[in-house]
Amino acid sequence: MSINNEKFYREAYEKYGLSAQGVNWNSKESQEVRFEAITDILGKDLAKSEIVDAGCGFGELYAYWADRGICPKRYVGLDCVENSIDVAKKRFSDLSFTCRDILSDELPLADWYVASGSLNILSSFDTWLFLEKILENSKKGIVFNILQGYVKSKNFNYQSKDDIKDFAKQKGLEYFIVDGYLKNDMTVKMVK
Repeated sequence: MSINNEKFYREAYEKYGLSAQGVNWNSKESQEVRFEAITDILGKDLAKSEIVDAGCGFGELYAYWADRGICPKRYVGLDCVENSIDVAKKRFSDLSFTCRDILSDELPLADWYVASGSLNILSSFDTWLFLEKILENSKKGIVFNILQGYVKSKNFNYQSKDDIKDFAKQKGLEYFIVDGYLKNDMTVKMVK
């Protein structure tokens, strides 16, 4: 599986503009269901933490939190797609958005790293590298959602609960998995 990230997201933006579909979500509703799962699993720690949004797109996760009055103490958005960062900067000029490749660039230190949809088109190898990198740069842990299952897809990355559990156990991390909110999706919290 090898998808050109830049092309995948640029083409969606050109077709759908500033919308959930503009970052290749099925709908605003499915995007927000995932955001709700991340918000719930972070709990009260959200408002008192520094959070890096790895694969922030247009900053929609921050917008979701702001609409609900539950913003983190500090928010940083990272994305490897320059256009997404440009749009996010225009929307939220008071926040920090930076173009970074999570897999290869230096990353800032934060309490939590979150990733919503960022793992969906990575290879299996790159998924584990991505998780390693954000884990290294988090003080408290990571929260992410990922497609769940044993599907072998040309375009999308699915991982099993067992693989997620094995990764957490190898790292000596406490973990929580929430599923059932969308078909073939799970949200994971790994705590240092």
